[in-house]
Amino acid sequence: MKTFIVSGGEPKSPLEFYKKIINESDILIAVDKGIELYKKLDTEPDYLIGDLDSASQESIEWAESNDVEIIKYRPEKDFTDIDLAIDFAINNNSDEIIISGFLGDRLDHIFGALLLLKKYSENIMFKEEFLEISKAPKKLEMNVIPGEIWSLFSLSEKTEGIYLKGFKYPLKNGTLFINNPIGISNETIDNTIEISYEKGCLIYFRWKV
Repeated sequence: MKTFIVSGGEPKSPLEFYKKIINESDILIAVDKGIELYKKLDTEPDYLIGDLDSASQESIEWAESNDVEIIKYRPEKDFTDIDLAIDFAINNNSDEIIISGFLGDRLDHIFGALLLLKKYSENIMFKEEFLEISKAPKKLEMNVIPGEIWSLFSLSEKTEGIYLKGFKYPLKNGTLFINNPIGISNETIDNTIEISYEKGCLIYFRWKV
């Protein structure tokens, strides 16, 4: 089951990019101001989730008039809106979650959202046309385009036994520490890359070309 979540940040990709993901998804969720992208696309999500402090009244009324199920929370809560949306998707049998609209001026919001990659074991990807951010499985093989920029970070105290192939800077049995982010700005040099590790939590940023 695939879920598409549009968060309340700034959409940075062409509308066609979001339309394609929508057409491939089983559940559509708007998080607060994310409803405005669905409105622009003239596509009703299944759910609108959040405290609704950033969505315009016009967009909320559009959701109501189109029978979008609204799940509203008080602003004073122990979870962020995006966390609540991810949890809702998982409880509705989603095993693949794509999140767009997470970029913007609030770096604390972005950082908080990315930390959720460590909290959940499900396949969650933050995605725009030019950028993918996700937690790497213990073994990852992927077709890429040479010249892509990849950055790897440990979200645990350390991630051990790292193996990289197909990169300008390959690695065998390497270790990344959370307080020494030296995995920034590697570059793909082949059409296929391999990433694996033995212990820890590894996330990647993939900047597409």
